[in-house]
Amino acid sequence: MSDTDVQISLKPKDFKGKVDPDWCPGCGDFGVLSGLQRAVSELGLQPHQILTISGIGCSSNFPGFFNSYGMHTLHGRSLPHASGAKLANHEMNVIVTGGDGDGYGIGGNHFTHTSRRNLDILYIVMNNQIYGLTTGQISPTSEVGMKTKSTPYGSVELPINPIASAITAGATWVARGYTGNIKQLTRLIVEGIQHEGFALLDVFSPCVTFNKVNTYQFFRPR
Repeated sequence: MSDTDVQISLKPKDFKGKVDPDWCPGCGDFGVLSGLQRAVSELGLQPHQILTISGIGCSSNFPGFFNSYGMHTLHGRSLPHASGAKLANHEMNVIVTGGDGDGYGIGGNHFTHTSRRNLDILYIVMNNQIYGLTTGQISPTSEVGMKTKSTPYGSVELPINPIASAITAGATWVARGYTGNIKQLTRLIVEGIQHEGFALLDVFSPCVTFNKVNTYQFFRPR
């Protein structure tokens, strides 16, 4: 074995990016970052074996916060970029990170067709049930009756069910996690990376600034 073949065992902290997260204190997205760092460390992966890709939204600065190859793409268009990357390099662990607005709203068509094509990609959606970056409007996963800046009298729209949508479209691994349970979330990310095919991990990630309904206190007893 040559020196270049030696794999160095990395700890979660070794996957810390060069940029510090700019999320609000208490943001659920910190839990996803921590879970992914733990998962890739557990799997023995190296930064050069991972490509993180994002679109637009609070969650989408993720590639800068994580030590790997990274791409910050267009709103709702992260999955087409991920598809191209995976087709170009089958050995790369392609992980897409995004939010519910980015993935299920603006990028809803790509979500459906990437699920159908079943490419070997892990899609982690940080589902805070609101548009956080634009300071609080309903998203495709907001519940009926939710009052926001865009719906002062309450939302009248039924929320999308991303789990059912992914299964119906043909995704072969679908799971839901919660940023308040890092141990479980880490295990799910490990399983999603190991799965051969399209994997959706929808993660409840509370927005502590603009969503005063779906909070940590709301999710904890559930």
